[in-house]
Amino acid sequence: MTMVNSSAPTRTRDIAAALTLWLPFVAVVVTWLLWINRLPGALPRQWGRDGAVSSTMPTWGMAVVAVVVSLGAAILATYWLRERGAPNRRQVYLGLGLAAGLSSCLWLTTAGITVAAGAAEPKMGAWILLTFAACGYGLLPFLIAQKWVAPATVPELPETTAETTTADPAATWTAVVTSPVMAAIGGLIVLGGAIGIVAQLRDDELASAAAASVMAAAIVVLILLVTLLFVQVRVSVDQRGLRVVSRLLGIRLKQVPLDQVESAFADTVSPLHSGGWGYRLTGGRSAVVMRNGPALVVNLRRGNQFAVTVDHPQAAAALLNALSAANPMAH
Repeated sequence: MTMVNSSAPTRTRDIAAALTLWLPFVAVVVTWLLWINRLPGALPRQWGRDGAVSSTMPTWGMAVVAVVVSLGAAILATYWLRERGAPNRRQVYLGLGLAAGLSSCLWLTTAGITVAAGAAEPKMGAWILLTFAACGYGLLPFLIAQKWVAPATVPELPETTAETTTADPAATWTAVVTSPVMAAIGGLIVLGGAIGIVAQLRDDELASAAAASVMAAAIVVLILLVTLLFVQVRVSVDQRGLRVVSRLLGIRLKQVPLDQVESAFADTVSPLHSGGWGYRLTGGRSAVVMRNGPALVVNLRRGNQFAVTVDHPQAAAALLNALSAANPMAH
């Protein structure tokens, strides 16, 4: 018997992903209203090799393009919340995020440097790097939205005890859990890092700015990698025990062999009570906290406890108890 339990499309996550695609539109409209009296009739469109503006575009034209593209992406994202759009929703959001991020960032950087320059000629300089970074904006809704998995029938397991249970050694249970909070943190790290690096590159002392930018980039990448560990994890129960693996990086976060399992049960875990999101250590308890809600909790034979937040943990706990009871090494 093979049992597969994958998280069904979660409405809250999908709505949160769609809302992130409204942010570029809101940013364009708000800045347009704030800067409308400070902007000239035309904005730079291209710069020459000497850094001087080589061509311009009517301000209203650039604003309209940014509004139309970002608004169109936001409307399509909302439309794609339909149930029939679930299989391709994440890929669609990735493409819409690219369009919305690029169009809004072109407006924000061009209009922003023009307002900042005042009467002087605006210079794009290293700010162009921020525009390229904005092309990755679609990763934010892509990671937040729930991955669609073809519906599968999950057999109900009876309540088990160490004395009475038998289990099929080939039985497995798998679930994929996404953390919108960690995805949002990852997006903010990329955005903040890009802004910080661009700011460093605008320093007059090019050598020191380049060195500082390299160091800042290394720190951002390191923090981002740690964050990506917990954006999405795969939790599985089989004859090898319980395993929690980072789905994006393929790194094993936790493994509990069957001979270390004393008992397993379903409970509720809160990030506020566990000390936050990610891998948490509190007293004799460790946990992988992806979000607030149901969790699989395992009592270990050495007296410790491990928990991982996951949808529908009851079947996982029942199978883990059954496999542990049938394992000769556990007695």
